[in-house]
Formats: sequence, C-alpha cells, structure tokens
Amino acid sequence: MRDWISDLLIFSAGITGGILIAHLKPYLQSTGIQRTEMRARILADLKERHNEEILQEAFRTTEAIRGELTKSLQTLRNTVTTALDPITEPHDDESGPTIQLSDPIESHRSTL
Repeated sequence: MRDWISDLLIFSAGITGGILIAHLKPYLQSTGIQRTEMRARILADLKERHNEEILQEAFRTTEAIRGELTKSLQTLRNTVTTALDPITEPHDDESGPTIQLSDPIESHRSTL
C-alpha cells in the first residue's frame, strides 16, 4: 500500500509541475523577448550615438580644413597681387642693368 501512495504523490507532483511550467513558460518567454528588444534598442542607440560622433568629427575636420584653405587663399591672393602689380617707380639704387633672357627651349634647339 505504501508503494501505491508514493506513486500517486509522485504522479500528482509531476502533473502540478507540468501545469506550473505551462503557466510560467509564456512569462519567461515574454521576459526573454523583452530583454532581446531592450538589447536591440540599446545597440541601435549606441550605433546612432557613434554615427553622430563620426559626423561631429567630420564637421570639425571640415571646418579646420576650410580655415586652412581660407588662409592659403589669402596668401595666394597676396602673392598674385604682389607678382602682378607693376612697380610704378623704380628706385635708382635698386635697379641695375636689364638683361634680356632668351627662351631656354629655343637656345637648346639652336645648339642641336
């Protein structure tokens, strides 16, 4: 008789365990899905922040390059203005005899 009661208790415990697992399984799965969704949102936020940082760095670099180009353009303008402006008054002490230079390509052809 003792064996019959223990078998009945084990059977009842098995049924009860199965019912508990059946009720808890959807809860545990929904928790897992919520965790997965939360991880996906966190990763998406991290990726967005990373992309924003990359864009900010690109804008900073672009501004630095633009500043350097502006300086170079101003220097080039000053150089071109200085090179193209004719000297209106030659100074006697700085001006020496003018030497006419021939075209180096033409002089090289004449020696051949």
